[in-house]
Amino acid sequence: MSRFDDIFPLFQEYDMFAQSIDVIKEPNVFKAATPYGSYVCKRSKASGQRLLFVSDVLRELQHRGWDGAVPFLYTKFDDPYVEIGNQAYYLTAWQPGSEQWENEPLAWATPMLERLAELHHLTQNYKFDDPRQVEPLIDSLLNRWQYWQNQMEKAAEVAQERPYQSPFDLVFLANKAFIAEMAESATALLTDWRERHETHAHFRLALVHGYPHPAHIVPDRSGKGKLLNFERAGFDTPIRDLTLFYRTYFHMAGDEVGASQLFHRYAAIFPLRPEEIELLAAFLSYPERIMRDTDIYYNNRREWSELYAVKRFEKNMDRLMRLHRWVQQAF
Repeated sequence: MSRFDDIFPLFQEYDMFAQSIDVIKEPNVFKAATPYGSYVCKRSKASGQRLLFVSDVLRELQHRGWDGAVPFLYTKFDDPYVEIGNQAYYLTAWQPGSEQWENEPLAWATPMLERLAELHHLTQNYKFDDPRQVEPLIDSLLNRWQYWQNQMEKAAEVAQERPYQSPFDLVFLANKAFIAEMAESATALLTDWRERHETHAHFRLALVHGYPHPAHIVPDRSGKGKLLNFERAGFDTPIRDLTLFYRTYFHMAGDEVGASQLFHRYAAIFPLRPEEIELLAAFLSYPERIMRDTDIYYNNRREWSELYAVKRFEKNMDRLMRLHRWVQQAF
């Protein structure tokens, strides 16, 4: 039995056949060669309903002349995905050229942010305008932040009570007061923002990509890049994409000067309103990655060596400090 037995048959839905299939990324991303060209096949975790909705929006944007995304390939029945069993699969054209950025770790950042700005601009309040869409995001974040703060306090108690503290205990306790202060400040900012805008009648919503990562944009012939992998896309405040982008940017060794330049490029395409800038500052002020790693370490959620855990924590503290300085300067 071939490991690709579920992949080969789906090409019949496109009136094609696959000559060969290779794995691009385990366990769900494949490259298929056909007589009509090469395609990426993705075994998706997204629901068929989400894939249908997002593909329809991207198709309309393509008809309007926007070429900032790698479009879904539609079947002979004009469906954007194929369902086999309870799994959804979809195809996109193979996009060569990502090797252009291999030696430039931040080359993805400018095209990513410009394409996000275009996407947000073109889809703002697309077909509906419901300010209540923002409230669940704020509430879920506040609940998650409070959970992590409680977990951090429990972790500090564990670390302090140990007769022989581990290297991670020592570096965590040395930074704990600063982390707690950042968390409390961000929570206060977001709580205040929510209270001030509780009766706000209008928020901008747009199609957000949901995972703005270097792996999810590829160079195109114009050098601008095309977005791909919209499996986490949905209609939400554009600030969600910007928050995820900047956390990844600083994780990839971005600096404050570059961050400000990128923000101006985004704003030139899709200027943010004052309340959106305040929301971005609140989101970015929370030490989310540090909180998550602390929770993982003290609850043994992954098998990290002590050396790896300490080095990871120290690197993330450095990234957090750079991001924090930029937020304080920029906003």
